[in-house]
Amino acid sequence: MKKHRIITAAGFIISIVLLYFSLKGIEYRQLAETIARADLAYAFLPVCCIFLCLTLCSFRWSIITGSSVRLRDAFIALVIGLFINNVLPARVGEVARAYAISKRRDIPFAYAVSTVFIDRVFDLMGLLSITFLFFPGQALPSSVSKGLYLLVAIFVVCVIVLFAVSRERTALRMAGFLQRFRRPLLDKLATRVIEIQKNLRRISTPGHIALFVVLSIANWLSMSAALYFSLKTLGVPLPFVYAPFVTALLNMGLAVPSSPGYIGVYQFLLVYLLAIFGIPRTESFAVSLFFHASWYIPYNILGFIFIIKEQVHIKDIRKMEQ
Repeated sequence: MKKHRIITAAGFIISIVLLYFSLKGIEYRQLAETIARADLAYAFLPVCCIFLCLTLCSFRWSIITGSSVRLRDAFIALVIGLFINNVLPARVGEVARAYAISKRRDIPFAYAVSTVFIDRVFDLMGLLSITFLFFPGQALPSSVSKGLYLLVAIFVVCVIVLFAVSRERTALRMAGFLQRFRRPLLDKLATRVIEIQKNLRRISTPGHIALFVVLSIANWLSMSAALYFSLKTLGVPLPFVYAPFVTALLNMGLAVPSSPGYIGVYQFLLVYLLAIFGIPRTESFAVSLFFHASWYIPYNILGFIFIIKEQVHIKDIRKMEQ
């Protein structure tokens, strides 16, 4: 619990500091004017793209989880996880969606967690793919370039780990090594390794892997379209070809600790990334508010409905997390 409190406190501090820097230099009259001239003809399009993104994510995860899990099941559990991430600190949304799918389809929780991990790895592959597919031709700030080198390193490590764990002998050795220490946390991790290996053995055909990568790229292109239409709504000029690159770096940057819902961090990252392409801070901040709201509000409304309907209790999620 002490660790969770430290992470939570750090997240709130980081969010407040980054929100301050996001607001620094903003002309509030110009911000109000930018929001006031929003073209409502485009306003619903980001939400449509975000629902397409959710559907693609749910479809990918339903295949990873197995034939007993339908698209509807995965969609409901995914939205519950996103809602929990928006309202609770310490990023327990992944645990929440694993718990929701295990409760809804009566599958082991450890198995459900392993499917979430695999799904997130393919999500990362999709992000990195669109980063390099839509890499801008112009020079980037040194901080962004260094960040990309780090992301490539993370990608390589993830692929190596995924390949290693997919081999039954390697997975058993890793699990046995972890169990030697006789620590509850390491025993739990050993169980996760075995479950991940079983899942990977089932879905690691070339056809499945190609499908997951294509779905991941399509998913993030849909989110990129949501960003593009948010820009169009507020009359901020940016060619679509740059939107996937901004979307990828934005979402990878959200890995840093923050308050629930990424408030502050989201604004800072989007303002910084759009500045690379010459978008003024005030307009970028307006876009960050609109784009953030376009998924934050639907996720919370749907998540609240589903969490009541599915009778998912926060205290049960906390127990599973431990």
